[in-house]
Amino acid sequence: MTIEEFYATFDPSGNEYANVMGRLATERLVNKYLNKMLDDKSYGNLKQAVADGDYKTAFMASHTIKGICMNLNLKPLADSSDALTEELRNDPDAGKVEELLKQVEKDYEFVTDGIRSIG
Repeated sequence: MTIEEFYATFDPSGNEYANVMGRLATERLVNKYLNKMLDDKSYGNLKQAVADGDYKTAFMASHTIKGICMNLNLKPLADSSDALTEELRNDPDAGKVEELLKQVEKDYEFVTDGIRSIG
């Protein structure tokens, strides 16, 4: 799969691909930063922090994921991590956090599987 095809899996309009190319200019750089996301520890930190009930650490991890995804125009994961970040920001409800984390997990898997399929 090409990088453009990867972005088309969640944005058939091509806007997200165009935006990330406008920001990073070359597919080589986009690929570099997409692959760096695979090595980022924030997702593991998020899951562990939520399991531990450490919502301050969970907030920081979720906020980091959101920022990475916004910079790389990874809209599905940017949106779900944003919703989780906002729930964690002030007096989070444990049930809501768990529900939002499930969507982040689904989107994270979708995005990272897609990144790994870029050839």
